[in-house]
Amino acid sequence: MIIILDTGFLFALRSKKDQYHERAYEIFNEFEEENPKSFTNYSIMNETLTLAISRSHGNISFLEKYIALFFGNDNFFQIFQNTPQEYTKIVEVCKKYVTSKRLLSFTDASIIYLYQKFNADYVVSFDSHFDSILNRKF
Repeated sequence: MIIILDTGFLFALRSKKDQYHERAYEIFNEFEEENPKSFTNYSIMNETLTLAISRSHGNISFLEKYIALFFGNDNFFQIFQNTPQEYTKIVEVCKKYVTSKRLLSFTDASIIYLYQKFNADYVVSFDSHFDSILNRKF
C-alpha cells in the first residue's frame, strides 16, 4: 500500500490542540499495522512547518516536534523532491482541476501529482476538495 500525507494530517499528529489530533492518531495507528510506503513532498513540509510557527506564535519547542517528525526519530515517511520538469506537470494538474468552485493551491496540486506519480492508494488529508479527484482517508 502507498499513501500520500497532507499538511493537515501531519500537523494534527503533533498538535494536541488541533481539532483532528485524535483522528490523526487513529489513522496513524491503522496504517502502522499495514506498514504502507508513505510519502509527502517538500511543499507539504514547508506548509506544515510554516503552520507550526504561525499557530504556536513562534514557540521553538513546538516547532521542534515537527522538525523531529520530518528529520528526526519520529519520521515514518519519505520526503519527495520534485524536479523542475515535475513542477511543470504540477502546473498541468492545476489547469486540470482548479475551477472557480474548487480553488486548489499549488501545494494541493503537488499532492495530486504525487498521488498519481506513485499510483497511491490514499491521500491522508482532512481537506474535502480532494474527494472527487482521489481516494482520501480522513
